Amino acid sequence: MKLYVSSASPYVRKVSIVVREAGLAARIEEVVASVSPVAPNEQVSRDNPLGKLPVLIADDGSAIYDSPVICEYLDSLHSGRKLFPAAGPARWPALKLQALADGLLDAALLARYETALRPEPLRWP
Repeated sequence: MKLYVSSASPYVRKVSIVVREAGLAARIEEVVASVSPVAPNEQVSRDNPLGKLPVLIADDGSAIYDSPVICEYLDSLHSGRKLFPAAGPARWPALKLQALADGLLDAALLARYETALRPEPLRWP
């Protein structure tokens, strides 16, 4: 498998943790890619119509994108303790916790974009 990564992406870091927790690091080649709202990456955009990282290319060549989907896919590939309960009442709190964490990552990323990419006179306080 191939995983498009960037050290600047908190979503990539989340997926990288799942890779290691699931014991899949030896099966995944990490490919460094760069994307930003003002500089799309043609290869990444071909595999992910959202043009964002991370993107996982599975063994069958299919592209899997969006970190929650990639994390669940990776969790399905090992026989150890699962990070995401498959069914039942324990699944919903796990998915809600993931959604909360992703919301925090979204807010942090937007705050960073505001200060790093927007010209100072146009920034929101």
